[in-house]
Amino acid sequence: RRARASARRCQGARTPALAGLVLGELTARQRQIVALAAAGLSNKEIAERLTLSVRTVGNHLYGAYTRLGTGDRGALPCLLDRSA
Repeated sequence: RRARASARRCQGARTPALAGLVLGELTARQRQIVALAAAGLSNKEIAERLTLSVRTVGNHLYGAYTRLGTGDRGALPCLLDRSA
C-alpha cells in the first residue's frame, strides 16, 4: 500500500519497491500475453504462438487492461519499461 502511495506522489520514480507493482498485479498468462502484445503481435499471432483461441487472448488482455488501468494497447510497452 505504501509503495502505491509513493508511486502516485512520485510519478516516474524507479525504485525496487515500485518495480514489480505494474506487472505484479497480473497473472502469469496475462504477463505473457501483455509482453507479446507490447512486442507488436496481433491477438491472432499471440493465439497461434500460445495455442489459444483469439477470444481467449482478448479476454486475457481485457483482464490485464482492467488491472493495469488502461485500455490502450499502445501503452503496454511503456508499462513494461516502467516495471523493468
